[in-house]
Amino acid sequence: MTRVLIGDLSTGRRILDLPFQTLSWDDRLDTAETIQVKVDMQDPGVRALNLRNTATPAKAFLAVVEGDVIVAAGPLWARTYDRDAATVELGASGLASYYDHRLILPLLAATIGVDQWTIPDPTDSTKTIPNPALSTAYTGIWLGTIAKRLVQQAHTWAGGSLPVVFPPDESDGDADHERTYLGADFKPVGEAISDLMNVDGGPEVNFQPRFTADRLGVEWVMQVGTVAQPLLFSQQHVQWDLTVPKSPVSNLTISGDASKMGSWSWATGGRQSDDVLVARAYDSTLVDAGFPVMDVLDTSHTSVSVQSTLDGYAAANAVQGRQVSETWEFTVQAYPIDENGFPAGPQLTNWNVGDFCDLHVASYAPPTDDEPGRGDPWLEGGDAPYALRIVGRSGDENGVDVKVQCAPILVTL
Repeated sequence: MTRVLIGDLSTGRRILDLPFQTLSWDDRLDTAETIQVKVDMQDPGVRALNLRNTATPAKAFLAVVEGDVIVAAGPLWARTYDRDAATVELGASGLASYYDHRLILPLLAATIGVDQWTIPDPTDSTKTIPNPALSTAYTGIWLGTIAKRLVQQAHTWAGGSLPVVFPPDESDGDADHERTYLGADFKPVGEAISDLMNVDGGPEVNFQPRFTADRLGVEWVMQVGTVAQPLLFSQQHVQWDLTVPKSPVSNLTISGDASKMGSWSWATGGRQSDDVLVARAYDSTLVDAGFPVMDVLDTSHTSVSVQSTLDGYAAANAVQGRQVSETWEFTVQAYPIDENGFPAGPQLTNWNVGDFCDLHVASYAPPTDDEPGRGDPWLEGGDAPYALRIVGRSGDENGVDVKVQCAPILVTL
């Protein structure tokens, strides 16, 4: 059964069931969840909640519950009342969206004189520099721990503490992972966390909602990938079978994308150190197979200042450039059961975004006068399933089916 809760964001408490007409929710890897709910203001249960006061944007939160598991939860940001239809639409995003509204600033920023945000440059008295007392600097710790520290600093401000459970610190001696954030840059915490995740080999970060131990509130567990394993996933390896009668999988689509294919790979870097670095690599696989020559340009490594590091990126892109990217999407039953009503396949509450899955496909046999046919005419089936990673899932008010999006896979032509 799908439920929607509304509660107080600052405490995670005072949670109440919200009767609803329609619901849509979406959870994607490395992105705040989205929740859209429509309620009927003529419903006595809705009116009893006094939503004009309790559904206050940026003060309340919404949560979508499947069974005993919260699949999405976060601040309410928007509401729209339609008097003619007597409905209210509420829109919320995952907790990560809150940190888009917090800046990387130490507590000193609240009291220091605004004329002290810059100080004279000690090397040139005619110039000024940002006041280092307003900087936030981290060294000797893992990128994921830096993300944690940024959130913790935001929580030290009056009214800024939210019910978040933090992971332990993890040290890291990599000098490339040192970070300094100038107060005068007013960088949002959410943007900084995204930057940390986008570093090559950087950690995935997620705010996973769950019920508190007393079941009277909601809290968010800040999940952070480690040095040893930057990816976030559970030990659950989901198996979906397209070969069985009445398979729980339907609406499978596979989209190919050749936009990153090429034989010549180019990469640029060094911009932050005012140096111009260029790397190149060549892979003849496509040209040898009759493809026209194509170029691939990677400009995402502006912070790289070591030539050998940039060469490595160019070489890796050259290898990837000889493959087409395929994106798999399909629909699964949220709670598949057998003819006796027992669970018969992965249940929605047992798998999550980030987990790995296998999709089993039978070898194709066309239909005949005597046989209905089996397998898939596009895919080669067999003993080895297709290994995929779940990066998105979405559902609605019915709670029957869930749409699944998988990470692109590279297919050699």
